[in-house]
Amino acid sequence: MHPHLASLLDLQSKDVALLAADHQLDDLLREREALDQAVQRAKAEVDQCDRAWRDGVKLREELELKIESFRTIQERRRQRIEQVRGAREAQALMTEIDQARSTMAKEENDWLNSAERVNQLEAKLQEAGARATALEEEQREARATLEARRSAVDAERAAAAGAREKSATEVEKSLRMRYDRLRSNRRGSVVVSLAGVACSACYTQVPMSRRNQILMGSLIDGCEACGVLLYAGGPSE
Repeated sequence: MHPHLASLLDLQSKDVALLAADHQLDDLLREREALDQAVQRAKAEVDQCDRAWRDGVKLREELELKIESFRTIQERRRQRIEQVRGAREAQALMTEIDQARSTMAKEENDWLNSAERVNQLEAKLQEAGARATALEEEQREARATLEARRSAVDAERAAAAGAREKSATEVEKSLRMRYDRLRSNRRGSVVVSLAGVACSACYTQVPMSRRNQILMGSLIDGCEACGVLLYAGGPSE
């Protein structure tokens, strides 16, 4: 057995544990993001309903001002009728009053529809707000559980990172640097055993001279095809 093989395999096992903790944290992050997105959608619905309600209120107020303006103009026309003396002028004012009355009736009908719409929008806004509040309340326990799980995994990862650092100091420096470089560019194991005459990662045949050195334990060498570090032993780590 190569003198640095045991420490190198131990380092790889520590990296596997560290990676597992990172995967758990990623899973927890995705769960929290799913909860956040649900809340964001609920709040977006509230914002949408609020904008629609505000627009409805604005339209209703505009119609109220328009109707009030029509009423003021109508009152002035009525006062003018009392002052005019000519029949033609009086008839013209009466025609204007009749036309304005028809227009005002339409505006008043529009106001009634607008007021009803505002009431409906207000009800939708209240319902959306209640749903958002209920959702946040429903998520409270789930978020607390997620936070507890995250704290536990953080502790596990910190322990794994400490163990990894300790293990790394026991690996010969140049071999560790080579291992770390491979680890940063490759997923999965980077230290694997021979599978007969081939690399057990990519099954590329290893030249006999190098293979013999690996089998004798005098060499830990890289696969020419995939780059993993090869050793002679049992199942791949």
